Amino acid sequence: MGAQFAIDVKRRLVVTTFTDENSEEEIIGLGSKIESHPDFDPSFSEIIDCTAISTVGVSTDGVGRLARRKGIFDPASMHVIVAPRDHIFGIARMGQALADQTVPNIVVVRTMEEAYKILKLEKSGTE
Repeated sequence: MGAQFAIDVKRRLVVTTFTDENSEEEIIGLGSKIESHPDFDPSFSEIIDCTAISTVGVSTDGVGRLARRKGIFDPASMHVIVAPRDHIFGIARMGQALADQTVPNIVVVRTMEEAYKILKLEKSGTE
């Protein structure tokens, strides 16, 4: 299990990284940690990096519950999910469809390069 985040104030970006298998509770808990971080601004964009996830630890019902939760970001914030593996990509697309009312600006892509391109950001040397 593993989930972490980094806030880049200069680029107005939160990068959330999931590894291995993550539970619904872990994902909810991470959102609370991000929201309470002193550098967090709800108007920032977000990249959710799922490249290191090996197994989906959330059921389809869990994806629905997560998708219907009120987001911590402003409705205009962009959220880009990076999901290179087919099964993760499929779950992310399902979440995107279910969250269209609560988190309307979700895009699912296969690579970090695509994520940065969508957000019109340069990829830094540390990523």
